[in-house]
Amino acid sequence: MTGRSKKYQNEPIEENEMDETGIDEQEEGVDKGEGSELRETIAKLEQEVFDYRDKLVRKAAEFENYKKRTSDEFVRLIETANEDLLTTLLPVLDDIERFRKNYNPEIKPDDLKKGIDMIFDKLNSILNNFGLEEIESLNKEFNPDFHDALMMTEKEGVASNTVVDQHEKGYKLKNKIIRHAKVVVSK
Repeated sequence: MTGRSKKYQNEPIEENEMDETGIDEQEEGVDKGEGSELRETIAKLEQEVFDYRDKLVRKAAEFENYKKRTSDEFVRLIETANEDLLTTLLPVLDDIERFRKNYNPEIKPDDLKKGIDMIFDKLNSILNNFGLEEIESLNKEFNPDFHDALMMTEKEGVASNTVVDQHEKGYKLKNKIIRHAKVVVSK
């Protein structure tokens, strides 16, 4: 409120009637001491805002770096996920290589079969240790979750919808089907 009477309240103010700020601090009830306290409070609040903004920017940068780092680690993990399995399979590869190198046509078939069976058992053991399981199919009821039916055939003495032959084994890896068994089913 200016120091003008009500009669002249709505009329425009002349330049010579205004002080430098346009408001007379003493008329508004603010003395000089309160103004300096207000300026100090404002300065403190502005500093707090600056500090919080700085912290926010730093946290955002840290989070971006964290996302990049975890993304890179995930890519490396995917790229090397099979490393343990492959390292474990190398002895089997070595056995097959030794067999090929030392193969002699004069080897008795029983000895040859025994050597191949040993290599197969070693490979099978390694795969089982990594969670690979064979799906039992023969003489079981056909289940589309585990089997792919190649054809149907009539077979006496066998109930309908039973697996009577298996062309390719099915496998689960830790309870997840990774290959369905290819089977022949009775009508």
